[in-house]
Amino acid sequence: MQLSFVLVSPARAANIGAAARAIKTQGFDSLIVVQSLAHREDEAAWVACGAVDVLENIREAPSLSAIANEFDLLIATTARERGNPRQYLSPTQVVQSLNAQQQSLQNVAIVFGCEASGLSNSDLELCDLLSYIPIAQEYPSLNLAQAVMVYAYELGQAFHSTEHMPGIQQSTADALQLKALLEKSASLLQKLQVDDDQKLQRWLQETLSQFGDRDVKMAHQLLGDILKKLP
Repeated sequence: MQLSFVLVSPARAANIGAAARAIKTQGFDSLIVVQSLAHREDEAAWVACGAVDVLENIREAPSLSAIANEFDLLIATTARERGNPRQYLSPTQVVQSLNAQQQSLQNVAIVFGCEASGLSNSDLELCDLLSYIPIAQEYPSLNLAQAVMVYAYELGQAFHSTEHMPGIQQSTADALQLKALLEKSASLLQKLQVDDDQKLQRWLQETLSQFGDRDVKMAHQLLGDILKKLP
């Protein structure tokens, strides 16, 4: 499994440099910067210190939508909103979800928004899962680099201490199975004439995206049987 860290519209070069340093200390090296060239500023290299190689290999992208299809799973990091029906996972739960799906995923991205306003609603809609960092309400925010460090640490411990996830050569067929399941669920909603229910579609997509390999196979069989029974 390849894990990438995506920074959308970061404004400060120092934050990008600190993010590069954070992911390298936890054994990662794939950093993507969207709609920003701040990483080219000298300050980014000063802050990155021993992670200048990560900065030099940053991939630049014009938008999140331009690269979204390259990933089997996009995980958005965001503040938890009251009243939002979507499910929010803590960093620990993100690790658990990835472990459950490790045979089905090849490319995963953790997406971070800009310092001032986070991810836009359109970018959040592109992501399969939402994640938040539980923190004390007395001081309810972390800066961009701190948030990257939290996720890099949690994922680094799971990836590199147990070697359950990164070293495994994932099967393309497994990733295609999950994609096919999502397509099959969309077909079912269409046949039931509820495909215009956005909340139901989003819930189904988020739920299926967390399935382990055995669950994916069982769901394929179940949905297939249901589709055969429908006119």
